[in-house]
Amino acid sequence: MEVAGPTEIPVPHDKPVILCVDDEEIPLSLRRSVLEKMGYSVLTANSGAEALEQLQKQHVDLVLTDMLMPGLNGVELAREIKRRMPTLPIILFSGVNEIPEGASSADVFLSKVEGPARMAEKISEVLAQSRQ
Repeated sequence: MEVAGPTEIPVPHDKPVILCVDDEEIPLSLRRSVLEKMGYSVLTANSGAEALEQLQKQHVDLVLTDMLMPGLNGVELAREIKRRMPTLPIILFSGVNEIPEGASSADVFLSKVEGPARMAEKISEVLAQSRQ
């Protein structure tokens, strides 16, 4: 009888996988829809804890997380992800225009006010940089 080694997370080769994290269902669903229309594969999580669980089970190319969430906020989530996966790109997304303290844990801070076109541009840039 063979003993299975550690499980490896399958890596999709066709489209980048983005993990979207937000405790509010409507913005999360809208973001998912926009990103899927742009050609990304999208996973969602309603909390920082759920996002960390997803990262243990699924290959992810980028995390797009809301800032203000109960439990782990976006900065705390970014810190924990970087501790576990230092090279995984993270975009911190917030309705506040001011860069929050600790936002340097993420690769990019993006204000929701900037809109979906700017979000798409930043995601594309960050993914391109992470593949170099």
